[in-house]
Amino acid sequence: MLAVTSCGVIPTPPVALPDVTLDLPASAAAQGRVIYLRQDALAGASLPSALQRLSLTGRATYRANGGTLRQVGVYVRSSLNDLPGTCTSLGAVVACEAAGEAAQAVGTLPLTPGVGVNFALSGAALDTAARGGHGYFGVRAVEGDSLAGEQVGLTDLQARARF
Repeated sequence: MLAVTSCGVIPTPPVALPDVTLDLPASAAAQGRVIYLRQDALAGASLPSALQRLSLTGRATYRANGGTLRQVGVYVRSSLNDLPGTCTSLGAVVACEAAGEAAQAVGTLPLTPGVGVNFALSGAALDTAARGGHGYFGVRAVEGDSLAGEQVGLTDLQARARF
C-alpha cells in the first residue's frame, strides 16, 4: 500500500465548484494574446499541500453572437499581481503574450455554439492556483474567432485531486 500512495494514484472524491462565465474579447483585439479576466474563479477554494494533480472537469458552452470560435486555450494564474513584462493591464483584463504563458497553460476547450461540451483541465498552474485558493482564468483563441460580448460558460464543474 505504501508504494501505491507514494506514486500519487489515490484519487480524492470530487468537489463541486460554482459555475464560471468567461467573457470573451474580440479575437481581433486580442491579437493572439492570452486574456485573463480579473475574476477569481477559485476564490476561497484551497487544497491541502499534500494533494496534487488536480483536474477540473465540466461542460463548456459557447454563447456566440456571430463568432466562429471552435477552440480556446485555457490558462490560469494564482494572482494577477507582479506579472512579467510580457503582460499588460487593460482595466478589467490583463493581456499577456502567448509565448510567455506556456507554464500557465492547463488545456483547451472544444466549443460548439449553444451546446455544452465536456472538458478536462489540468496542470501545475492549476495545482498552484487551487492550493492558494485563487485562480484567474485566461483564454486565447486557437481555432475560429470570437466577437466582443460573447461568453463561454463553464458548468457542472468538479475538481479532483490525488495524493
